[in-house]
Amino acid sequence: MNSVENVIKMLDTMTEAGVSRIKVETSEDVEEGTTKKAYHHGRCDVGSPFATGCLYDLEEE
Repeated sequence: MNSVENVIKMLDTMTEAGVSRIKVETSEDVEEGTTKKAYHHGRCDVGSPFATGCLYDLEEE
């Protein structure tokens, strides 16, 4: 099976499991054939300053 077919199979499996939002990124740091899930919190983007709590413009008290 080629890599395109593997990606299609992975996406089909996720949608069949009820995943409604999927963002696909490639990485040399992740072992081939594995996946990593990140959960979405509201309307913030996964990994954004709002989702991580690391606001760059937050004034310290």
